[in-house]
Amino acid sequence: MMWSRTVLTLVLAFNSTACVLLKTDERIDVVVAATDIGAGRKITDKDITIIGMPVSRLTRDMPRKSSQVVGYTTKVPIPKGDLILLSKVK
Repeated sequence: MMWSRTVLTLVLAFNSTACVLLKTDERIDVVVAATDIGAGRKITDKDITIIGMPVSRLTRDMPRKSSQVVGYTTKVPIPKGDLILLSKVK
């Protein structure tokens, strides 16, 4: 029992230290709408732009390259400035 508590304490201490040491200001490219894109429209290069976003906010649903959305069709309207999520295109 004592051994388990010691290991757990060490793991928690390591995780806390790792979180502090991580760069919180690191940014990564994501694709956003440069114009209002209506539902059922095929996305072109002119419809998108790339912006930097904190790595901590990145999800699997966020495309990082234009090739991941250009040529795809929107399922829903995407307003200018909104992230173009992979779940919003087909």
